[in-house]
Amino acid sequence: MGRSSRRLPPGHSFHITLRCNSRQFLIAKGLRRDVLLAVLAKAKQKVPHKLYSVCLMANHLHLLLRPDDASELPKLMHWIGWYSAMALNRLSGRCGHFWEARYYATAIAPKDHRRVLNTLRYIHANPKAAGVRKGFYDPYSNYGHYGRLECDGISEWHPSFLQLASSLKGCSRRYARFCQYYRHKGKGGSRCHR
Repeated sequence: MGRSSRRLPPGHSFHITLRCNSRQFLIAKGLRRDVLLAVLAKAKQKVPHKLYSVCLMANHLHLLLRPDDASELPKLMHWIGWYSAMALNRLSGRCGHFWEARYYATAIAPKDHRRVLNTLRYIHANPKAAGVRKGFYDPYSNYGHYGRLECDGISEWHPSFLQLASSLKGCSRRYARFCQYYRHKGKGGSRCHR
């Protein structure tokens, strides 16, 4: 029996989660994460899209992106999965599946600003929730792009972020304040999005 096709509404952003095979910690090392960032940068040439958020953890990654053509999301994710698996397997001297199953994708409507901001915050809070960092800043997340206005070279600000204030500095301050309200409830509990 084949897989059910995904609902890919045009103009929507997608929160993507991709896990390492058997939830192994295959991307814990900096060099492997650097390779993944390079793959994400190269993916823009393969399938046109906007990358709004990224967070690389030791055994999974989170992305918030919007393909120029929503029907191209499977092609984009297939390429990212294939190319990163090939590069990372070669780098680590392993073979076989690198990623576990299929990627998870949740569509977010362009006008649902609250949900977009909650998703951005959830993605940026991953290192803090995992106990890897005390705050939101992490070198393998693009929180610095939003909370500190640092240029990371691969992502851009989501339009919902740009509506937080009339200036870029104001947007950044309001987003950083918004992130401070995040409370991780742990597995089994619901996330508190305020």
